Amino acid sequence: MKYIVIIIITITTIIFAQNDGLKLGGYLETKLSCMLTDDEVTTSNALFRLEGNYDIGDKGKVEAHLVYNYDLQPIDPFASFKDNSIYAKIMGDGLFTIADGLDSLQQSYYDMLMGLFADNTSTYLPYSSYYPKETMIMDRALVKLYFKNSDFIIGKQQIAWGTGYAFNPTDIWNIKDPMNATVGKVGVLALNLETYFGESTSLNVIASPGSDFDHWRYGFRVKSNTGRFDYSVLAIRDKTDDGEIMGFPEKLLLGSDFAGEIFAEIGWWGEVAVINPRYVGMEFSDTDSIYVQAVTGFDYTFDNEIYFMAEYYFNALGDNDYKDYDINSLGLTTGGAMSGFAQNYLATMLSYSFWDKYTASLLNITNLDDISSVLIPEVSYEFHPNIMLKLNSSIFMGSSSRTEYGGMYSSAMFSVVGYF
Repeated sequence: MKYIVIIIITITTIIFAQNDGLKLGGYLETKLSCMLTDDEVTTSNALFRLEGNYDIGDKGKVEAHLVYNYDLQPIDPFASFKDNSIYAKIMGDGLFTIADGLDSLQQSYYDMLMGLFADNTSTYLPYSSYYPKETMIMDRALVKLYFKNSDFIIGKQQIAWGTGYAFNPTDIWNIKDPMNATVGKVGVLALNLETYFGESTSLNVIASPGSDFDHWRYGFRVKSNTGRFDYSVLAIRDKTDDGEIMGFPEKLLLGSDFAGEIFAEIGWWGEVAVINPRYVGMEFSDTDSIYVQAVTGFDYTFDNEIYFMAEYYFNALGDNDYKDYDINSLGLTTGGAMSGFAQNYLATMLSYSFWDKYTASLLNITNLDDISSVLIPEVSYEFHPNIMLKLNSSIFMGSSSRTEYGGMYSSAMFSVVGYF
């Protein structure tokens, strides 16, 4: 209820401020989905996004995006994993590993928790016992100042480094879900200075604060252009409070990316990141644990308006044998250190617009090492210039016990988006 009151107050304030030059926009989205399990688990979600922008002429800009989300989720947070999947093995082995390090009090709580789930007591608990139904965040909250040859942004903002479509190894500011590659990147609390040198060259310096300066994340990116291609080089020092809690070491990253057109309107892009984790006891110059992640891809739109994209991702941090998948692989993936358990991936997409108001697309991501994939078909219909209807599905293929994607249940989703 408190969130509804906040939304009403916010909307009322903005409406009265319209005469002062504030621009208001956003959208409402409702999703219904069904996980194709024996129990046919269904979920629903409602999202409200309010975007406010106030331009201060040539001096700067104030921007705030408010996101209110209501979720009704399945009781079991691991419901998308099949019982005999590689994920069940990973979680089982991981829990035993965690249990080995518990003291007597923690062990008693652990045994009680495992017993609770073992006798299915949790089945009878309400949804609200597991998940907050309402959340509200400020996805953007920033002030942008314009100077003669530079822009300075302070606050929660969107940062998008890298040129990859499904995979972005040089972007440490966001955790990207390859199976939802079109979703916008979330806001990052940071200080952001971009200085321009001529028409095509710029220097971008970013610092994202932590609990102390040792836990700040910071880096720079130099971007320029030559011929038909934009390119950049970058360096990042990555250490965060969350990463330290999860056991991730400090990382030093050197990278580069490019994007442009080679010939006949064929687009080509790529990025590479050389990453050196610094574990406890390592010196600055130690490179024993260094690894590489890289992406390259191309796209083309045919004369009949069919769009095709292909992208290859190499992840030296991953494994090329499913037997090596473990709790560490899961932690590195969910923590954003890599975009999958394995070393080699291929993403392809076809898209076609027809009958003026319809768009059909087909995204496929394949784990080339364990030969599993996820197929994501989608059809959208423009019911009105401000209302979009979407129907899509995630179809997972591969051995459930030996592959990354085969271990998950398929699902279908219907959503309605209204823009204002």
